[in-house]
Amino acid sequence: MLQLQKYTWLIDTIRKAGKISLEEISDRWERNKELSDYKPLSRATFNRWKDAIFSQFGIIISCQRTGGYLYYIENPEDIDEDELKKWMLDSFAVSNLISENLSLKGRILVSKIPSARDHLTTLLEAMRENRVVTITYCGFNKSNSHKFPIEPYCVKLFENRWYVLAHNSHYDDYRIYGLDRIEDLEITTDTFKLSKDFSASDYFSNYYGIISDSNIKP
Repeated sequence: MLQLQKYTWLIDTIRKAGKISLEEISDRWERNKELSDYKPLSRATFNRWKDAIFSQFGIIISCQRTGGYLYYIENPEDIDEDELKKWMLDSFAVSNLISENLSLKGRILVSKIPSARDHLTTLLEAMRENRVVTITYCGFNKSNSHKFPIEPYCVKLFENRWYVLAHNSHYDDYRIYGLDRIEDLEITTDTFKLSKDFSASDYFSNYYGIISDSNIKP
């Protein structure tokens, strides 16, 4: 996690500057005591990070040699046009900014995102392998919980809460479950086949937030 913070700090620093020299990058890095411990950024470390950023994010950091050696993001559209990548980089950038200003922690108010830590990791693991998960779920305003299998299709963050869109084989229908209402979640050995033409963004394109109803015309 710390290494990702360093990478996103470098990406964000270059994005904000437009074009910037290694000396300026090192100077700004050295002032960020939470990450740098007041140590400068060496050229060898910078080059390793640059290569890792391309490998992990596909972001190209290039050097303009005329008019001084200035570094810039060669393909900013890869960030701006990829909502997930942009959200992730922006989230890390905000995290880094808050880390730099921990002395103001009593004056920076944030909202807790329920169950992201508890269930999101397991759900993403199941989604990577298209595995059925069994959840123990207590719906909103319900007094009793129920245990049943679902096929997780996608997850969505809305108003500081995570939701999973899943196919419920019992009802043969797509349903949305709030992760903060899941009491227990287990990955099974059963697998499902995700339709090749399924698009999470298209599914929600006509709906607000996580509300969907296939029986009502947009």
